[in-house]
Formats: sequence, structure tokens, C-alpha cells
Amino acid sequence: MLNRTKVAIADDHKIFAQGIKSVLKDQEWINWVGEAFTAKDAFQLYEDRRPDIFLLDYHFPDGNGYEVAKKILHKYPNAAIIILSMENDSDIMHQCSLLGIKGYIIKNLSSDELIQTIEQVVSGNNVYMWGEEMDSKLTDQDGGLSKREKEIIALISKGLTSQEIADTINLSVLTINTHRRNILRKLNLKNTAMVVQYAKVNRL
Repeated sequence: MLNRTKVAIADDHKIFAQGIKSVLKDQEWINWVGEAFTAKDAFQLYEDRRPDIFLLDYHFPDGNGYEVAKKILHKYPNAAIIILSMENDSDIMHQCSLLGIKGYIIKNLSSDELIQTIEQVVSGNNVYMWGEEMDSKLTDQDGGLSKREKEIIALISKGLTSQEIADTINLSVLTINTHRRNILRKLNLKNTAMVVQYAKVNRL
């Protein structure tokens, strides 16, 4: 019999939580065990259901996900928590990492990326989608690009795929794809061809 991974979510946006539920329930290896919509109920949901993976919003009207995670991890040190957030903030990510939170992902990710993230955490890996090495502060005047993003632009300009870039610099494909989206946003570019042109003009 398939050993299914128990997953639950706590998010104050009910439509978002229900959307995640509908996506994950279709995965035969996932056993959906519940959802909560407040910080208070989030802790109770974890305690009642003990999910293998707990998807936890960062912002709640009655608290924040970091404090909920802190309370959970104090009582259940092996809890596998993934923070869901709109905050692309390296300081927040660093604090979450120090606390022992397994993942920090931005809410604009795709369904496939969410599933990949859960698979990575189930496998024992940590996933911090925006700033795996907390290098987002190492920016300059070139669109606010980090050193890592410049490195990725240079590799894109050489024609490497996301998988090949991931293999080259020892990051996950998930992280590379997130960096690519971040690069497009920062430089206000629309596609990979424009990134290649940017690399040529700036000699990256």
C-alpha cells in the first residue's frame, strides 16, 4: 500500500487555501488532512492532525506564521513546515531558516513548483525559493541584480537550460526558475531572448 504524505494548510485567504487543496488532492501520494484560516487555528490543526508537511501562511489577521511555526517547533521539533508568503525578504527567510522551518516559498509559484517543493522537503531538503543563499542584499546599480542573478544571466546567455544551470551551480531547478522570474521582473524584460541581449550589452 502506498505510504501517502499527509499535508495540511493554514492560510487566511480561503480561496487560496481551497485552490491548493484542489491541486494537491489530485496527487495520489498525498493525503490531504485539513485546513485552517487563523493563526490560532493553525496551531490546533497541526496538533490535531500532525501532517507530514504543514503549509503555513506568513501573514494572518491574528498573528504571523513565524510565531505559529515557533510554537509548533518548540513542541514538535521535527515538524516539516513550509512558509507561504508574498514577502521577498532575505531577513525574514534567514530567521525562518534559523528557526528550523524547512521551506519558504513565494505565493506566485506554479502548481508544479509547489508539488516539487513538497517532494524536496519530504526527501529531507530545505527549499528557500527567493534567496537560497541569502544573497539578495549583494546588489548594485544594474537593476538591483544580485551576484547570483548575474551569474545566472551569464549562463542563460550561453544557451544553458534551467536544469543545466542548476547542475552547474549546485542549486535546484526550482530555485533557478525563481531566479529567472526575479531577473525578468527586476530588469522589466519579457522573455529569455531579451535576457540574452541584456547579457551581451552588459558583457556578462
